[in-house]
Amino acid sequence: MPKLKPQHLTEPAKRISNKMSKPRLVLYLALATAGLSVGLWLTATVYEPSHPPASVAYYKSLDLAQAKQAIYTNKAITTVRDLGVSDKVRQQLVSFDVPKDGLSEFALMTLPTSPMPKSKYPVIILCHGYANPANYSTLRAYLGDMEFYSQHGFVVIKPDYRGQGVSFTSGTPDGAYYSMSYNTDVMSLIAAVKQTPYLNKKDINLWGHSMGGYIALRAAVLSPDVKSVILLSAPVGNIQDMYSKYTAVSDTANSVAQDIRNEELTAHGTPLSNPDFWNSVSPLDHLAGLRAYVQIHVGSADKTVPPAFSAELNEALTKAHKAHSYYAYNGATHGLKQQSSTIWARSLQVLDKK
Repeated sequence: MPKLKPQHLTEPAKRISNKMSKPRLVLYLALATAGLSVGLWLTATVYEPSHPPASVAYYKSLDLAQAKQAIYTNKAITTVRDLGVSDKVRQQLVSFDVPKDGLSEFALMTLPTSPMPKSKYPVIILCHGYANPANYSTLRAYLGDMEFYSQHGFVVIKPDYRGQGVSFTSGTPDGAYYSMSYNTDVMSLIAAVKQTPYLNKKDINLWGHSMGGYIALRAAVLSPDVKSVILLSAPVGNIQDMYSKYTAVSDTANSVAQDIRNEELTAHGTPLSNPDFWNSVSPLDHLAGLRAYVQIHVGSADKTVPPAFSAELNEALTKAHKAHSYYAYNGATHGLKQQSSTIWARSLQVLDKK
C-alpha cells in the first residue's frame, strides 16, 4: 500500500472505507499539528464477530430493549504513540477494537501527570459532536475540555468514531440517529476501558456535546457501567419532536447517513405514523433502567439544536425519578464556549462523586 500523505487525511472517508475488507491492513499515518509531526506504522487485524447471529442482530437494533441484550467484550486499550506532556497533561494516540464490526479505531487520550491513585484513574469518554468526517481532527477537537479534566485527575478518551479522524479507513461514518454504529464504537470502548489495567472500571463517565450528547445518553441507557453522563447542547428530546422539529446536519450532510435514515423510515414509517416502534428507539422511553447521574447544559440561544429538547429530557428524568441536574444559560449559543468554566466546575461536582 502506498504511503499516505497528510492531505490524504482530508479525503472523504467513503472513498477508502472498502479497504478495511482486507484481512490485514498496514497503514502509515502522517499527522501534522502546530509544530508536531507524528508518524506511525500500524498493523490492524480484522476480527470476525464472535457472537451468534441473534447477538449480532441485537447490537444493530434501534429498539433499545433489544440493543440492551448485546454483549460487548474486548481487550485493553493500546497506546500507539506518546505525544508528550503539555500543561501538566500527557497526550497519547491510542487504539481500541470494535470486534463486532471487525474494526480497529483510534482515539486521543489525555492523562494526568500526577501519580495513579490506588483506585486507578477515573475515566471520561468524550463523545464529540458532528464534524465533516473528512475534516475531523483527532488531535485538536475538544482538546481544552480534555486537558481541564485530566488536570483534575481524569483520564479522558475521545474516540474518533468509525470512518473519521485518524480512523478514516476504519469503517464508514454512517450517522448517529438512525444507526447504532457510533454507539457500537462507544460500547466497545467501554468494554476496552474495563480491561485496561490503569483505568478504574467502576468510575466510567460519559461527556457528550451536540450529536455526541445523543450518543452518550443512548450509551448510558444501554450500559450499566456508566456512572454519570454530562450533556451539552444535546438533541435529546422526545422522538416525535426530534423528527418533526429537527433536521440533523449529520444526516443531511452525509449521504450514507441520509440513505440509512430513508431506509429506516421506509421500513418502519415515521415517529408520527408509527409511534409504537419509534418510542422503542427513544432513550427517553428507556429511562427506567438508567443508573447514571445525568447533568444537562443548554443555551437558550442555541440555533443548531432546539433548547426545548434538553428541557424535555429534564422533564422525563424528573418523571422517572432519576437523579439529575439541569442548567439553562440565558443567551448562550450551541458551543457554550463562554460558559465552559462554569460547566467544568459544575460537572466536576458530579464526576468527583464516589
